[in-house]
Amino acid sequence: MRLIIVAPEPYPNGMAGTKRVRCYARAMLSVGIDCEVVLFRRTEKRGKARNTASKGVFQGVPYRYIGGSPYKGNHYVTRKFFNWLDAKLTKRYLRKNLHKGDVLFLYMGQQLDLMLRFMNAAKSVGAFCVRDLCEIPYGTSVETEETAHMRKRVLNEQFPLLDGVISISDPLLELAKKWTRPDCKHIKVPILVDYEEFNLPDKSMDQEVPYIFHSGTLFEQKDGILGMIEAFGKACRGIPFPVKFVLSGSVEESPHKDEIIRLINQYDLDGKVIFTGYLNDCKLSEYLSGATLTIINKYPTLQNRYGFSTKLGEYLAAGKPVIITRFGEAMNWLEDGKSAYIIDLEDNDALARAIVRVFMNQEERKKVSEGARALCHGSFDYSIWGDPLLGFLNSLGK
Repeated sequence: MRLIIVAPEPYPNGMAGTKRVRCYARAMLSVGIDCEVVLFRRTEKRGKARNTASKGVFQGVPYRYIGGSPYKGNHYVTRKFFNWLDAKLTKRYLRKNLHKGDVLFLYMGQQLDLMLRFMNAAKSVGAFCVRDLCEIPYGTSVETEETAHMRKRVLNEQFPLLDGVISISDPLLELAKKWTRPDCKHIKVPILVDYEEFNLPDKSMDQEVPYIFHSGTLFEQKDGILGMIEAFGKACRGIPFPVKFVLSGSVEESPHKDEIIRLINQYDLDGKVIFTGYLNDCKLSEYLSGATLTIINKYPTLQNRYGFSTKLGEYLAAGKPVIITRFGEAMNWLEDGKSAYIIDLEDNDALARAIVRVFMNQEERKKVSEGARALCHGSFDYSIWGDPLLGFLNSLGK
């Protein structure tokens, strides 16, 4: 069996989507599946490139930018041309390199017309079509008539053509079962992480000033960034020593820049809230290793109701205490006081109290850290999902 993962993510260096693709590929390669990652879209700007090679092998996973370059061009017309060309080249590559019984794996969320074209190419040679479902289709932004319309199109036009769906959460699993054919195969695969990569030494006690670390976005809808900063400001009043809040990303690029600055001024957090800018994997690990605490402040949005935060796996693997809101798929896995600190939704005062609790109780913090690592190693490490994925793929068409 040959499996080609088609994705639009920056590769091999990127964020959550890139890491999940890599974990899928490594899990499948570990059980003998011939697997390759094909990038159908150029992702890099010259001068700011995280990825410069057109193809290669990273952590054992072969990959290629189908257009022969990761650079997407400086002008709109050039980018449009490359998008058209690379889509055409991807279809040609799939027809040439997939055969009867092979699998096209779509890691694509909001490219319906392209997905259908790629699926038609795969099915024309007798290959199966599988998609990852780690977000509700078109649910990652504010709900509008257009996003609702596109979601309906995906469910009506793509789902009935799928031979298999890999869902990250129970709500997505139920959604997939409702809209696919009766003979479509299903499996739930939770967040995936390279446990060994993130099983980091704890350097939190080596820090001159202990800190909270956030490696997600600076968006309120997705990560509750404003609530976290406000809760941190309140918590600082109850902690009798200096603490910091370190966040990856740039405040200048956040749509909430003005509100963030207002909160920093309101709670006198200048010099206590630090924005690092983009962090590569090495720097990310350094900051995570030194952190005392992490926070996942999810709100009851459509995206969060169906999704499952990838960064939770990294936090748990690193043995970092996590404060997380009581919502979504994570509640099927975490236990309060054993593997995480669970608080009620949209309660910044409760979040502030939890922050104080973590910093002021070292013994409890250590126990939760140990529970976090054990949960991650036994449930979310990509290496334990090779055999279930192999069984799932072997069941396609049967």
